[in-house]
Amino acid sequence: MAKRASSEAQESVHVEDIVLLLLKERVEQDLVPTIVPGSGVYYVVAGFHIPAERLLRGSQKGFFEVKRHLSFPSCGTCRSTSLILEILCPSCKTSDLTRIDLVVHYECGYMGSVEEFSTKSYGVVERCPKCGKTLKRVGIDYGRPGVGFRCQNCREIFQYPLVNVRCDGNHQTTLDKVNLERYPVLSLSRESWRVSRFVDMLQIIENELRKSLDLDVSILEMVRGRSGVPHLIHMLIRSSDKDVALMVLDEQTELTEAMNVVSKNIDLGIHFIVLMDERKAEELSRLLNPQYFTVIPVNFQNVDEIRYKLVESVYSIVAARGV
Repeated sequence: MAKRASSEAQESVHVEDIVLLLLKERVEQDLVPTIVPGSGVYYVVAGFHIPAERLLRGSQKGFFEVKRHLSFPSCGTCRSTSLILEILCPSCKTSDLTRIDLVVHYECGYMGSVEEFSTKSYGVVERCPKCGKTLKRVGIDYGRPGVGFRCQNCREIFQYPLVNVRCDGNHQTTLDKVNLERYPVLSLSRESWRVSRFVDMLQIIENELRKSLDLDVSILEMVRGRSGVPHLIHMLIRSSDKDVALMVLDEQTELTEAMNVVSKNIDLGIHFIVLMDERKAEELSRLLNPQYFTVIPVNFQNVDEIRYKLVESVYSIVAARGV
C-alpha cells in the first residue's frame, strides 16, 4: 500500500510538481525563503522543504515571479548560509562562559559578579571583596554596568565577549566580514495560473468517481515509493489494502515524461491508469506494460468523454482488484 510522503522529503520534488501543489491550494501565496539550520536556504511548499536552488530553476523557466528579496548572512570564505554564532573569551578564545550581573567598585577598580559584593542578602551590594570597603551609593561608590561574562577557563571577567561566526565548512570569521546572500520571495506567474484548468479537470474527475463509484479519491498526492523517494500522483484511488494511481499525459507530453511515469510505477508498485492524448497514444502506450498500466486514449477537449471512459475503466479495475 502506497504511503503519503511527509514533509521530510526534500530533494526529490520536481518544480513542475511544486506548481501543481500550489495550484491545488487555490490561494495566491508568497514563497518566502527561510534558513534550515545545518542545511541552508529552503522554501516551504505544501509542507515540503524545497532547496532554494531547485525552486530558483523554476523561476528561470517562467513558473514564478519575483516579488521582493530577503538577505541572509553567509560565510565570507565559502558563502554557506549554515552559520553558528560563537561567543568567546577575548583573552583565551574559549567558549566556556557564564553570564553574570556585574558590579564595579570605582575606588579600587575591582569588577565582579553581584554575588561577590553581597554578604547576607542575595543581590544587595554591601562590601567590595577586594578592598573590603563598604559600598552604599550606586553611581558614587559603585556601578552596575549590567550583564557581563566570566570565562570558566581563565576566570577572566569582561563585559564584551568576542563574537565570531563559524560555517558548516568550519570556516571562522568575524561579524564585519560576513557576506550577504539575497534570495527572492516568489509567487506563481500568470503562465503557471493558466495550468489551473488542468487542476479543474482533475477535480471534476475526482467528484465523478466519488459520486458514481463511492471511492476514496484524492488529487495531487505526494506518495512515497519503496525507495523512499516521494512522487506526485495526479489522482490516488485508495482502499484498505490496495491503491490505484491516475496520471494524465496530454498532447504536449514528451517521451521523457512517459518514462517518468514508468519510473513512478516501478517505485510505487501499484497499478496505474494513464489518461493519454489520443494522438500520442499509439506512440507512448508501447512503453507501458498492460500488466501494470491501463491506457485510456482521450480527447482532452471533451471532458464528458473523459469522465465516461474513466468511470468505466476504474469500475472494471476496482471490480477485478477488489479496491
